[in-house]
Amino acid sequence: MFPTELEMSVMFEKFLKQNFGNSYIKECQGLFGVPDFVFYSKQKQEVSIISFELKLKNWKRAAKQAFRHKSFANISYVVLAGNKNQAAINNIDMFERYNIGLASFDNNNDFNIIYKPQIGNPFSENLNQKILSVIGSSRKKAKNIDALVR
Repeated sequence: MFPTELEMSVMFEKFLKQNFGNSYIKECQGLFGVPDFVFYSKQKQEVSIISFELKLKNWKRAAKQAFRHKSFANISYVVLAGNKNQAAINNIDMFERYNIGLASFDNNNDFNIIYKPQIGNPFSENLNQKILSVIGSSRKKAKNIDALVR
């Protein structure tokens, strides 16, 4: 598996670029926490924000961070290293209760959604507007990321 979280992040970023293009921001500062990746998709007149928190094994810490990311995101995911997710799966009811997505990613570029949360409104309109302005200034042509949202 991944020896470090940095290596996981590098591989995850390559995976995302290959599958979704450049419609993301890495480690966006100035929000309620620093998500590893923030993706955006514009469909009709709405922009959906999806945050990803990557962890090798500490699913509880990742879940707390992902919950904070719901302050600006419509959907928030915890992404664990592929072989380190059994404890989180055993606690899937917590992810369901707090509407936090759970996924795994491994060094074979296998991304598996274990729990897909419902799309919702961000908790903070101010933080949502902040991320939208960051996206607006760095926006590139976004590809459809329906598989993560719907």
